[in-house]
Amino acid sequence: MLFKAENLKLERVDDNTLRQVGAHGEGLMDALVIFEHAVPADTPIPFHHHVHVQTTYVLRGAFKFAVKYPDHTEVQEVHAGDSIYFPSDHAHGCIPLADDSRLLDAFTPIREDFLR
Repeated sequence: MLFKAENLKLERVDDNTLRQVGAHGEGLMDALVIFEHAVPADTPIPFHHHVHVQTTYVLRGAFKFAVKYPDHTEVQEVHAGDSIYFPSDHAHGCIPLADDSRLLDAFTPIREDFLR
């Protein structure tokens, strides 16, 4: 039940993103996501979706987040202390607006793809 920092693997997701899976079990998981560098605010936001319900808490920095709804796309800038809720299968994405920006994501059910 205790996941010590020194035992958690920091995984490279892409050339700007690192992920560290934290505590997980019984259908709940958290993950730290680190964006090493800011990108220009006009960079297109890449969208993805998954069956998992997700919450995101902004630990550090700033992001531009977008969420697609059936009739519109909502875009918001968020900063440290802000949080976001994503229902299952809602397309969403973000870009970092500051260097070393960090998110804490929580998922239910567990993202088995993150454990491979």
